[in-house]
Amino acid sequence: MDGGFELNMTGDGVFLVVAPDSTASTGKVVSALKEHGVTDYDGDAVRYALENKQGTPVRVAAPHKEAEREADFRIKISEDVLTCEMWLIPPSGGKAMPTVENVKGLMNAHGVVYGHDEAVIKEMITAPIARQWVVTARGDAPGNGRDAMIDYKIDLNVLKPRPVGDKVDMKELGSVINVIQGQEIAEKKPLVLGRDGTSIMGKRIPAYNGKDKNLPSGKGTMLSEDRLHLYAAFDGNVIIRDGKLSVNQIFEVRGDVDYSVGNIDFIGAVMVHGSVREGFEVNSGSDLLVDGVVEGAELKSEGNMTIKIGVRGTGKATLVSKGDVNAGYIDQAKVRSGGNIAVAEAILHCDIGARGEVVTIGSKKGQIVGGTIRAGSEVLCEILGSEMGTRTEVVVGELPELAEERKRADENLKQFEDQLDKLEANINFLKSLQQSGQLTEDKQEILARTTKAKFQIKAQHDATRRRLSELANEMEKNKSTGRVRVKNVCHPGVTITIRGVRYIVRETLKFTKFVYEEGEIRIKSFE
Repeated sequence: MDGGFELNMTGDGVFLVVAPDSTASTGKVVSALKEHGVTDYDGDAVRYALENKQGTPVRVAAPHKEAEREADFRIKISEDVLTCEMWLIPPSGGKAMPTVENVKGLMNAHGVVYGHDEAVIKEMITAPIARQWVVTARGDAPGNGRDAMIDYKIDLNVLKPRPVGDKVDMKELGSVINVIQGQEIAEKKPLVLGRDGTSIMGKRIPAYNGKDKNLPSGKGTMLSEDRLHLYAAFDGNVIIRDGKLSVNQIFEVRGDVDYSVGNIDFIGAVMVHGSVREGFEVNSGSDLLVDGVVEGAELKSEGNMTIKIGVRGTGKATLVSKGDVNAGYIDQAKVRSGGNIAVAEAILHCDIGARGEVVTIGSKKGQIVGGTIRAGSEVLCEILGSEMGTRTEVVVGELPELAEERKRADENLKQFEDQLDKLEANINFLKSLQQSGQLTEDKQEILARTTKAKFQIKAQHDATRRRLSELANEMEKNKSTGRVRVKNVCHPGVTITIRGVRYIVRETLKFTKFVYEEGEIRIKSFE
């Protein structure tokens, strides 16, 4: 039923049939009547049929011979020239419906020469689909391309300034992007070329072709052969310079390590051209150089550590280096070195530990006053202690780190031995059940797990015993070479310990050397 209603012309009159679910308006019905040449219709009857929607014929006009009229088409073309819609008014008076070719010819006359949908056209004229817009032609829309994109494998946001009021730990600004050699930094997603379209007028619709861009390759980076991947050429820190990504092997701070920089944790060497302020941390995967002063901060270095001016620790500074430590002075700080500690001026009220030597010589001061100094082989200074009798302790040949490690190893060894005893007892019990044929399937699984655990703990036990032997040899070596040398003055109030033997200095000594001989500490002339 076309539009929810239909007109039937018979010898008894013109009848209007309105479907129960019809949404047809009076205007549409009147237009249809006029299209069929019916002008003397009964308006009340039309309204009655539309209001009641009974689906039964209602006579709305006297018998009327339908005028002869060819089919009428209206054509609507979309703004993007990609679709053509047609509206059909069927023929009347016995006139024939046009053919598919007739409709295509009409479309061609309106310039629609591409994308004819013959199946839809055929359905429209045979069904027929009348008085509604039907898409009878479709063009090909262009497939737009895509710009090349750079997919960064690292978080570059950490290099951007934080907004004011951002509730974060301002010491953790994340200003360092660590990468290792061969790590992918960025990947290029290639551009995608577009696919041109064709309008229903048969004209080409050009597509957007993506724009290309190159990977931002700077110094210290490597491009893959296809130039789609960017890698770090070596361990370092990623920076943006001139719009390109570069990798530096040294992380440089042009000023102080403070709230403008935040804590530093870098895989390579770190160079601070200013000072390290109180409360901040600097971790270096290689050497660490500070041109200024280290306040109550925490510094760690996998290589050597150099503080050109000195350390003013106020009891809060901690310096740990796997290599040597060099400083102008060290005041109220805890320092641990896997090598030697060399200080130009003074070590004041510190907790010092070095596997090698602790040396404060080379200037007129070269003084060690207060605190505890531990060295693996030697302590060498100009002045030891003070005229005020400040308590100063020097220990040579006994490093606290080695002693603590040996203590932990002894404790672990005992735990391993206890565990092995228990496991051995369980294994023996389960094996006795096995021999008597009483070992169930679940107990068989327990035996397998227990045996595996025994081998694992035995391996840890043996490794710990080997480490204890290494520690004993290292500590014995340090004891055999330990000495304390004072080039100028050693004041009373100093306690010297070598190989576990203590000596308290009770009078002023000059040009002195303390050594261990025959179970006691002997004082000799400085060499």
